[in-house]
Amino acid sequence: MKSRTLLALTASAMALPGLTSQARADAAPTESIISYRVSSYQEDDLPLVHRLAGSRERYDIDVHQLRLLLPVGESYSLTLNSSYESMSGASPWYAIRRIDGSAGIVMSGATISEQRRDLNISGRKYLENGTLGANLAVSHENDYDSMSGGFDAERHFNDNLTTLAAGLSYSSDEIDPSDAELFNRVTDESKHSESVFMSVSQILNQTSVIQTGLNITHLSGYLSDPYKLNDRRPDSRTQTAWTTSWRKYLAGADAALHADYRYFHDSFGINSHTIDLNWYQNIGASLQVIPGLRYYTQTEADFFTPTLNFAVTLPLQATDYRLSNYGAVSGSLKLQWQVQDFTLSLSAERYHANSDYAINHGAISDGTQSPALVSFNRYSFGLDFQF
Repeated sequence: MKSRTLLALTASAMALPGLTSQARADAAPTESIISYRVSSYQEDDLPLVHRLAGSRERYDIDVHQLRLLLPVGESYSLTLNSSYESMSGASPWYAIRRIDGSAGIVMSGATISEQRRDLNISGRKYLENGTLGANLAVSHENDYDSMSGGFDAERHFNDNLTTLAAGLSYSSDEIDPSDAELFNRVTDESKHSESVFMSVSQILNQTSVIQTGLNITHLSGYLSDPYKLNDRRPDSRTQTAWTTSWRKYLAGADAALHADYRYFHDSFGINSHTIDLNWYQNIGASLQVIPGLRYYTQTEADFFTPTLNFAVTLPLQATDYRLSNYGAVSGSLKLQWQVQDFTLSLSAERYHANSDYAINHGAISDGTQSPALVSFNRYSFGLDFQF
């Protein structure tokens, strides 16, 4: 289940080499593109001072992604996305408080080994003043199956300087945890989600564009983590995210600045802020260097507790570090090199989380930060071929 979040970490935006004073209407692609990506995600071992039992080795995840974009006629396109993920390592099972007051982690004893496969098919219709799209996706791993689908549309106004976009999606997931009887886990559960988004983009001038959008997602069903001891969460969750992006091309430097901000709030009580800055520097006609910085901060969920108290049974509780109060910083570097019909990309990222990085780091439950906060390295290689 952890591996499905890695795809979000492997995505990156394309640079804008510049914007004309009047954007062209959408046009269907005239050439096919096949793309391959391989990514390696490696979490740091749990510090020995935090381990009470189990393996210190945390997740290593390798992801292989294949994408094929095909023009269909003069006004349609078809895109196929497939990925394969293999994951190994151990995960935090629960946290307890030591005699000295510090928190310690009990890790899963055996090394986890899992695989996930997914397939996404999407189609798009190109109109004179916008586009229509639909997609269908399936995902399978040994303890988790998911099906999802969605529709979206966009429309250009104001001489194609303004674009409105909207979409909706639905997913249905089936959860069948491993070793359910051995560890007294649930044997078969399900959850569902419905999501809707709206956005508006505005070309400000020849070199800059801004976009802002709102996404609302409602989840229902089994939302607890079966691999965390005594993890009990509400059976519904509403998430709201507001994003704003600004793109600015600087002709003198032959570079583009990408600045993104995201505010997130959900019914669990979590509020978060994300700031992403990326600089797309062109070097000659074929090479692009992209350094990036990212800052993230969130408050903890209403029912988060750094450690379990076995003498007290609470209706809702979770020691999952992803629900704690913390902040994170990351730095990345990406290279893109285009040679005729080929584009080669290489990237590396370092991520580090700590409760002291949070804006409100003083508001931590029991004054104790989660000892399971993660740091990781991520590396990726990609190759695109246009034909």
